[in-house]
Amino acid sequence: MRSFRDFMESALYDPEKGYYSVREKAADFYTAPELHAAFGAVLADRLALLLERVAAARPEGTLSLVEAGCGDGTLACQVARRLREKHRPLASRVSFVLVERGRKDLTTAVRRLTAFGVPVTAHTGVAEIAPFSGALYSNELLDALPVHLLEARGGRVQEVFVDDSGQEVCGPPSRPELSAPAAAMAASLREGERHAVGLEARAWLAAAACRVEEGFILSIDYGKRFAPGAANPPRAFRRHAVETELTREPGARDLTASVDFEALIAAGADAGLDLESYESLSQFLIQGGLLDWIKGAAGDDSAAYRERAKLKTLIHPDGMGEVFKVLIQRKAKC
Repeated sequence: MRSFRDFMESALYDPEKGYYSVREKAADFYTAPELHAAFGAVLADRLALLLERVAAARPEGTLSLVEAGCGDGTLACQVARRLREKHRPLASRVSFVLVERGRKDLTTAVRRLTAFGVPVTAHTGVAEIAPFSGALYSNELLDALPVHLLEARGGRVQEVFVDDSGQEVCGPPSRPELSAPAAAMAASLREGERHAVGLEARAWLAAAACRVEEGFILSIDYGKRFAPGAANPPRAFRRHAVETELTREPGARDLTASVDFEALIAAGADAGLDLESYESLSQFLIQGGLLDWIKGAAGDDSAAYRERAKLKTLIHPDGMGEVFKVLIQRKAKC
């Protein structure tokens, strides 16, 4: 028997049968850079502003731009292209660092980004990165990290485990760090209700903060600042629909839980990170000029309509606009 966290780890990341090893792009969900290249361009403009602040404090030397969870390099290429087109003097100082646990995707990403002629290094984990000054960014990484799962059962908050037959059973928490979340949820979880605890996300942020000497960590993901006692149940996605069964057919569907940004802000403070900003994706993109992209997609033909629809999905409250948040944390003098 294993914890739900270990089951989720295997279901998502098994090198042969895990979801991310066999996923077909856009089959179950769209990521923002897959939807439209404007996402990467607006992100690049914001990253350039952050990097310029680091450059002002460190006028000499290379600035690192790290993408954690880079996948096949789609977003990294959008960012690199925009930096070269609009921020060329800054781009000449930037060295890209790609982080992706899947070696096949990482190889593809390095090959694609190398075609832009920018310096690139690659790693399979954030802890492998040499200490750097610059910015680290991620998009839909934290929601894909495995979570521990708590459930109210028999008047107690227990941890969910998965036995060898795939059945879910409850038992005492497997780790001491789960005792406090279980106690905090005891008064609010009703019988059968569940709550995901993102210990992995907090540990990842702490590890990333250790690599930043001076600079920023920018995280884009779906979630919110959960109030104390608010439940955060995990979900499964398949064919653009939400499914409630989590342990059936491991590897056949995406397993995820909303990111608890309140916990990340607290974990960042413990790791020496100051809160720079927290906003919805729609605010982030509109302030970055996405409306100009929509105006630029003028025309009455079907192609122009489809392009406008994709751009509007990025900021629409029922699309990505309000569900996704952007957290920027700062370290040192920037």
